[in-house]
Amino acid sequence: MKKNRLCLSGLLLALSLLLTGAAQRTSPEVRAIWVTRFDYKTPADAEAIVANCARAGFTDIFFQIRGNGTVFYPSQVEPWAFELTGTDAAFTGRNPGWDPLKIAADSAKKRGIRLHAYMNVLPGWRGLNDPPRSAGQLWTAHPDWFMVDSLGQKMRPTSGWYSFLNPALPDVRKHLTELAAELARYELAGLHLDYIRFPYDYKDVAVGIYPNATEEEIRKRSDFSYDRFSAEQVRSRYKGNWSEFRRDSVSQVVSDLNRTFKAACGSPCVISSSVLADFDIGYHRAFQDSRNWTKNRRIDWVVPMNYNAQLFSVRLAKMRRALGHKSVATQLVVGIDCKASPAEIRRQINEVNKAGCRGYALFAYSYLFENHSPSEKGKALSRNR
Repeated sequence: MKKNRLCLSGLLLALSLLLTGAAQRTSPEVRAIWVTRFDYKTPADAEAIVANCARAGFTDIFFQIRGNGTVFYPSQVEPWAFELTGTDAAFTGRNPGWDPLKIAADSAKKRGIRLHAYMNVLPGWRGLNDPPRSAGQLWTAHPDWFMVDSLGQKMRPTSGWYSFLNPALPDVRKHLTELAAELARYELAGLHLDYIRFPYDYKDVAVGIYPNATEEEIRKRSDFSYDRFSAEQVRSRYKGNWSEFRRDSVSQVVSDLNRTFKAACGSPCVISSSVLADFDIGYHRAFQDSRNWTKNRRIDWVVPMNYNAQLFSVRLAKMRRALGHKSVATQLVVGIDCKASPAEIRRQINEVNKAGCRGYALFAYSYLFENHSPSEKGKALSRNR
């Protein structure tokens, strides 16, 4: 036990020194880390996560509290996530008897680290089994809220992929803002948005649902949302421009969440968003207008998931050109994938620092810690400083 504590202490010191090696900035540096909903099961887990992140020198934690139409805090809007009380969808809605978000927020306040509620915005359900109807989960309670493919069928989830809510629908927007208002009642530094886009990549998993489909059918099954409401909006207001309609729909949700959360939180807070690392792909294929969200302050921090090591430098340079010096220094927080080797992680952190970015975010906690002790990756980072 003593040896483990010393190892953990050494790792945390090494990470702290590594993470704080940035050049001077006009705005305080952001050193963030994502904590997914799969990283905690108990109150002790939540406490340990915050403690480890604070001691390691991180300034901000993106703490996931919504995955797919279920939540990890007591809500009047959505049911409890089954992951806290069981192993499958049948446990959806069961109260675990504790509030992960409150414990994490209280611990973060005590330790002087900023905690952001991190939510998957548009995913509404995942898996091949339905939740119990008694839980009131969106998949069974509001099936008409989900995207519709170009062949007229509701988007279907796979064993490992989501079915998405339609951001154009007023009821969906209202529902999401109600979640934001609930979250703002906690003492949080901000709200972090993920999966705030159209599922352009559904084609990569659709064959699991449609195993006998042709390539053309898979393409049509991966093109959303062709419901009646959206079709009427495109016809009457957008002169047939589906791309503009979809971008506007996603951007409106971002604006709604920003306005609602900031109005309710009662103190200065940050709206941040994970986005595709290539802004052009995001704009044209995922209908995610990251540049304008940043420029127009729909979001305070843009967090591109720059997870391809071979393209890291090229994409970083492209981000800087797209945003301009001021936004890079105040709003650009670059996402770094900790699947990479320790040497590569270190190289990317150094490159972000030299580029004068506001900071970076590491994905994710589970790569650096296993059972809240240093993982092999974490130990390697410690040894190879």
